Amino acid sequence: MISGNFPALTDTLPIGLGVIWGSPQWLIPASIVAVLLSGMTLWNYANSRSMGNLRWFAATLKIAAIVLAAICLLQPMRTSEHARPKANLLPILIDQSESMSMKLSSSSGSRGERIEDLVNDQNEWLRRMEQDFDVRGYHFASRVAKIPFGTANDFELETTNENASNLSTSLASIGERFSGRPLAGVLLFTDGNATDSAASFDWTSVGCPVYPVLPSESDTMADIRIRDITVRQTDFESAPVSVRVQVESTGHDRELVVLLQDREQPKSVQETKLTLPDGESVGEVTFQFRPDQPGLRFFTATVFAERDRALFELDADEERLSSSSEATQVNNRRLVTVDRDAGPYRILYVAGRPNWEFKFLRRAISSDAEIQLVGLLRIANKEPKFSFRDQGVAGTNSLFRGVDDREAELAQQYDEPVIIRMGVKESDELSDGFPESADELFAYQAVILDDIEPEFFSEDQLLLLRQFVSVRGGGLLMLGGQESFSGKAFADSTLGELSAVYGPRSNQERAASNYQFTITREGMLEPWIRLRDNERDENARVNQLPNLTTVNAVGDVKPGAFVLAEVSDENGDTTPAIVAQRFGKGRTAAIPVGDLWRWSMHRSTQADENDRDDPAQMWRQMAHWLVGEVPRRVDARVEQNGESQSAVDLLVSVVDEAYLPLDNANVELTVTPIGSEPIVLKATSDDQNAGVYRATYWSDQPGAYRVAASVTGPDEAPIGFAETGWASEPEVKEFQNVGLNRELLETIAEQTGGKVVDDDELDAFAAELPTQKMPVTQTWTYPLWHSGWWMTAMIGCLCTEWGLRRWKGMA
Repeated sequence: MISGNFPALTDTLPIGLGVIWGSPQWLIPASIVAVLLSGMTLWNYANSRSMGNLRWFAATLKIAAIVLAAICLLQPMRTSEHARPKANLLPILIDQSESMSMKLSSSSGSRGERIEDLVNDQNEWLRRMEQDFDVRGYHFASRVAKIPFGTANDFELETTNENASNLSTSLASIGERFSGRPLAGVLLFTDGNATDSAASFDWTSVGCPVYPVLPSESDTMADIRIRDITVRQTDFESAPVSVRVQVESTGHDRELVVLLQDREQPKSVQETKLTLPDGESVGEVTFQFRPDQPGLRFFTATVFAERDRALFELDADEERLSSSSEATQVNNRRLVTVDRDAGPYRILYVAGRPNWEFKFLRRAISSDAEIQLVGLLRIANKEPKFSFRDQGVAGTNSLFRGVDDREAELAQQYDEPVIIRMGVKESDELSDGFPESADELFAYQAVILDDIEPEFFSEDQLLLLRQFVSVRGGGLLMLGGQESFSGKAFADSTLGELSAVYGPRSNQERAASNYQFTITREGMLEPWIRLRDNERDENARVNQLPNLTTVNAVGDVKPGAFVLAEVSDENGDTTPAIVAQRFGKGRTAAIPVGDLWRWSMHRSTQADENDRDDPAQMWRQMAHWLVGEVPRRVDARVEQNGESQSAVDLLVSVVDEAYLPLDNANVELTVTPIGSEPIVLKATSDDQNAGVYRATYWSDQPGAYRVAASVTGPDEAPIGFAETGWASEPEVKEFQNVGLNRELLETIAEQTGGKVVDDDELDAFAAELPTQKMPVTQTWTYPLWHSGWWMTAMIGCLCTEWGLRRWKGMA
């Protein structure tokens, strides 16, 4: 068959898809001649009786030869589109990250070495590609770089120690680099384990087909790894920190060991053994502990097979680790960051009269070094002072008779309530009673109101208390009592607005009764309500509590509030016992129970020294819940930089005394890599958010990092200090999955219009690709009439017809 690249024909007539007439002007004469000759052939055979019915078969053969000869006069030609040689670009993108150096279980080589074998100059597919396309070579890890590539160069893939496979970024970079130029597609060699945002990336934005090249056979590697770590810090006193470690084993190992080790105290190790059931490859363990000190702590979680214990000892070197049967040991360890805010937290307790509640609350919190309780107790109401009394009547309340003259200024007058202060740090703290300024009230993180009426506060103080919760983000707890939650005055006041329950519909008081305390389903989900590890033990504990007798009458629960506990009377009627809600930036809770002290009394009379003090633990957990999310004047946090995986953004939020954003502060950051020298950075104001200061830190080495933020005002007066940190583990994503991510690569090929290519079919793919739709093509024409098959068919028909006639004696 003769083929060639013919010039464009201006006088051609298309026959159908890919076929044209070379000489359409012969259509009418050729048709007339073919009809005449065919008619003469039919007339001749119709008058011949010697061949019988075989004559019609001979006539058909001769007519077919006549038609083929007539078509030859029209010069039929087949056309096809092919890529113009060297006119289209074909980038070959090769993954060079550290995961490509892992050894395959089915061979002695690594993935990188296998790619070297595929792209060396001995392979015919690469020679064919270079004939049809302008082939360019690139490798990528954290970024894209050009490499000498092709049959004229000795290619050698040098896998780097970079723990990054920025697949989506690299493909997008290739698309941008060749934007506006004829791009045939991208031939991609990778394992598909991307470390950037590949899951949410729009692959159609690449702008050309992507052809991932994968091994035709599946290759399963034996590996044990940590899939995920979740850290939960709760107010549950027996387990304030929970670390859940999810592990996966691909292979035959089912007996696993999971360790959690304090990096600052290497000998402090918790160990849990895990046996995976048959058919399961994923399991998890949970560590519960209380750090002995608050603040930022780093732990190391490690998982390994029981038989490899010696390889993962603290002094194990790289040579010993390399003898493990796993594909890699990089994903066997993960850093865990635990940041427990350090106190002290200050809580202001305001009571309308001395009671047992304050005694047991104070006793419980005294054992907690993180919380300081400041008491403001009214021991007598104000009395009216009459001017017509004799001159011997003093102006101060009778409770202060006999006070030394030096302390006379501290004595309340007749028209003032008698208030005592407990737990104050300075002599003038709360000397005027409940705070009247934001500077004084905002120094506390929470306020507890116990058996106090709204009239005790001025209107300005109530508005300040509302601002304390909604703007400052403080916590507010309202306890029951004779003066609490009562009357229309409460419902219409600011306290009624802050309360999680509405005031009662009437002024009727609730009669004394025996009330059974129960925890609701929502309460069981809150760690600060529970005192036991599971629901069964918690219900058993609650059933042993003595009944309560004093419960305030309240209205409905407000929308958005959660009933965490209830009390039921002898008739079965229920009343909310603990209700919590969010209010602005803070939180409030209402406990309309007036005799929680009965639980402490019951415990003190019946418990022995070895029993747990559940009421004290309850108060401590409530106190921690109140102050747990209260913001401070200086807050520091770490966020991942959106442009680079190796950079983090250090953000510091600063507020003034009224907890409004402060924009003219001086923020200095000290970044200390664990085991290295500290680095001092200057944070600048964020362009988008008021009171936020930002700095970027590039962590070139994996490990744990501490950040200390020191903030001063424009007058250099200190404002506050905050500490945070993060763990840099770029290898986590790189080795999260050691197998081929076929699903992602198939998605890329489907969305871009390409296809997945098996590496043993590269020769067929190289021959097929030039025939695909390309930006720059040229038309190839093939003369069908000049082919050997055409002439053979025509001569065969004539010879067969002549042979039939000779056989029957007609030739």
